[in-house]
Amino acid sequence: MFGTLTVFDDELTEGHELGSGLLGKAQGFYVASSEDGSSQTIAFTAMFQSGGYADSLTFFGVHRVAASESHLAVMGGTGKYLNAKGYALVKTIPATNQHNTDGVDTVLQFTAYLTY
Repeated sequence: MFGTLTVFDDELTEGHELGSGLLGKAQGFYVASSEDGSSQTIAFTAMFQSGGYADSLTFFGVHRVAASESHLAVMGGTGKYLNAKGYALVKTIPATNQHNTDGVDTVLQFTAYLTY
């Protein structure tokens, strides 16, 4: 698992429930940065496409899979979020009552704290 690179292009939604409102897309990658796969170095851009948020934020940091929460740095943004700074609190949410079609069932909840 060490060194495994995963590229993603996922939906950003308001909540973790099926049918939750679409906010945009998250595009980026993560690398298993520990031998046991418990730490993943992640870099991605959240591109908001609805609700008056047609702008983006870029995140970078280490997601610790087994920890109850991790922190990622906000590296900047575009549009409304130009020169944004801050961090995101990341929690893994159990995917209950979800339909799994591709073998992946991890849902992450992001709470971003910003200054811009």
